[in-house]
Amino acid sequence: MKTLKRKRGMAVTEGAEATAAPVVVLASSCTVKDAADFKVVLCSHLDTAGCVQLDAGNVERIDTATLQLLCAFVRDRQARGYQVQWRACSAAVQEAADLLDVRSLLCLTDVVGTAP
Repeated sequence: MKTLKRKRGMAVTEGAEATAAPVVVLASSCTVKDAADFKVVLCSHLDTAGCVQLDAGNVERIDTATLQLLCAFVRDRQARGYQVQWRACSAAVQEAADLLDVRSLLCLTDVVGTAP
């Protein structure tokens, strides 16, 4: 895979095929101090046709601000008729989503892979 952008540990990568869905890889620590940069990355994919994949498999720490951004991203893409798919999701993300009761808003029922 080829890395297209990297912002404070978060990267957007492209699959080997030209038609592969873009992948937004979350950093191991996703906190409010990185939220502005993360918002820019997510906003750049709001109108990406097809599916955007989120890889949160390496996330060890995530706060409410980041989860709010992810909820807004998923909601806005769905409103545009586009999909978001979770490529991987760590236990930390799943626990935080459960604690804030946003699992369904994030579509975490559709996780391709899970990470401890």
